[in-house]
Amino acid sequence: MEKNIGRIRFVRFLYGLLATGYLVCVILQVFFAGLGILADPNGMQLHRVFANYFEFASVIMFVLTFFGRIRGSLRWLPLVMFGITALQHITIQQFSGDLRAIHVVDALALFAISMHLAKRSWSWLLLREKDIPSTFTL
Repeated sequence: MEKNIGRIRFVRFLYGLLATGYLVCVILQVFFAGLGILADPNGMQLHRVFANYFEFASVIMFVLTFFGRIRGSLRWLPLVMFGITALQHITIQQFSGDLRAIHVVDALALFAISMHLAKRSWSWLLLREKDIPSTFTL
């Protein structure tokens, strides 16, 4: 039983790490967009490419919820983030005219959800050595 609790805490630590990392990546995405629009047009290329590096973190977070016994909004909001991220790609590639502005509103939603997930899982990042299963050594 004690070993199982350690594994759950470790999975929750990973979840919290991904949630916080996702939030940081969303903030960087907004920075890169601003850089590309306001300062250096080459920054827009960085904005286009960077999302590809973290967009699947939300799927990993969803999977971790089953191993970490994470329920409620912490389980389902990562899937919502993945859907919004997919919509981000669609708004740029398929939409035209004023509808492309949805891209910016989606970014606000991604920020709000990732902030919520990071805030709710922040305490899980306070991992103590006794919480790490013996199969995972630091």
